[in-house]
Amino acid sequence: MLEIKEYNNKYKEDVKDLLVELQDYHATIDEQKIMTNVDNYKEEYFNLVHNEIIENEGKIFLALKDSKVLGLTACLVDDLPFGQNYVSTCPKRGRILKLIIKENERGQSIGSALLEKAEDYLKSIDCKFIDIDVFGTNKQGLEFYLKKGYIIRTYKIIKEI
Repeated sequence: MLEIKEYNNKYKEDVKDLLVELQDYHATIDEQKIMTNVDNYKEEYFNLVHNEIIENEGKIFLALKDSKVLGLTACLVDDLPFGQNYVSTCPKRGRILKLIIKENERGQSIGSALLEKAEDYLKSIDCKFIDIDVFGTNKQGLEFYLKKGYIIRTYKIIKEI
């Protein structure tokens, strides 16, 4: 049976492994071949994500089955970009930093359960909207979020020079 639990240090290495798996996936779908895995990525990126969670009312939720970590979501309260508090009616906005399911566990509604848990948490602390960045060529991720009621609001474009 699937269980969704809040992160604790017992699962630190599992979380690091999932972050590496996500980065490796992004590297394989990156058409410009910019994304890569650098030395010390596993440790340093975990620390970066973990610190951002702590500093911004965030949580990491884990999907477990038989005590094995199958996926995670990391969410937090997003600071409005400089100047946005003058032009925005949304005083408190959540952000999904990561949603990762082990490749061999996908298609079992684990991502849906994790997303729902993150949404419930962010709603409980009075966030009115949730932002999610989806890597441009991650069509599977984009389709997942659109099915969950998210809409495309902005585009980030890139050009090699």
